[in-house]
Parts: sequence; C-alpha cells; structure tokens
Amino acid sequence: MPSAPTAEADLQVSNDTAADAQIRDGYPIDVAVRLQEVLDLSDERMAEILGRSRRTYRRYRNADKRLGLSESERLFRYLRLLSRAEEVFGSQEKAAWWMNEPNAALDGREPVEVALTAPGAVVVEDLLGGLEHGFPL
Repeated sequence: MPSAPTAEADLQVSNDTAADAQIRDGYPIDVAVRLQEVLDLSDERMAEILGRSRRTYRRYRNADKRLGLSESERLFRYLRLLSRAEEVFGSQEKAAWWMNEPNAALDGREPVEVALTAPGAVVVEDLLGGLEHGFPL
C-alpha cells in the first residue's frame, strides 16, 4: 500500500502530465505555505508569487483553500525551479539558499525575484543548466 504523501513530497515535481492535472485541480494552499517555509519568504513575497495581495493570501491560508488555475501555475513555476535547483545543488537547503541569493548572472537579482515572470523562470532554469554543466556564468 503506498504511503501518504508528506509535506516534503508535496514540493516535488514528478512529471508534466501529473503537474497539469494538479494545476487544473488547484494546488492546496498548504503547498504554497510549505514552499514559503522552505524558501523563507515573507507573506508579501509569497502573495506576489501567487499574483495576489498579502491580505488575500492570508485569507486563503486561514480558509485552507485550493488555489485557482493561474495561482497554481505560478506556484508550479517555483516548485519546478526548486526541484531543478535541488538536482543541481544536491539538497533542498542549498537550493533554497541559492534561490534567495543575489546572482551576478541575473544582474544582481535573486532567482526567486527573476522567476516572477515566465520568461524570467526560463532564464533561471537556463542558469541552473549552465551551473550543472560547469559553465562559468
């Protein structure tokens, strides 16, 4: 019998087909809260990631809501990047640290900030690919 998913497993990205279904169903707010904890983000930054106000984000958390399609898509962007960074750096802690550190290759901005847009997330993912293959950036 398969075990119940843990909070750690909630942040893992298995494949795009499963992610598509999760996004369409709406991620539980708990996944956003867990990502916020792992990345050590303020409520304001997490709300920005989801494309909502801080007040709306807090209301979602208190009501134990599921996120809508656009919110889930934005959350997935960060789940994918965190998962990719874990592959490159070997641990969730190192990946989270890297996501929050200013990076010269990103004009001194943090990857978590750059990834607010879909094209920015591609830039961050490309940077991770370069780091993985030893390219100086």
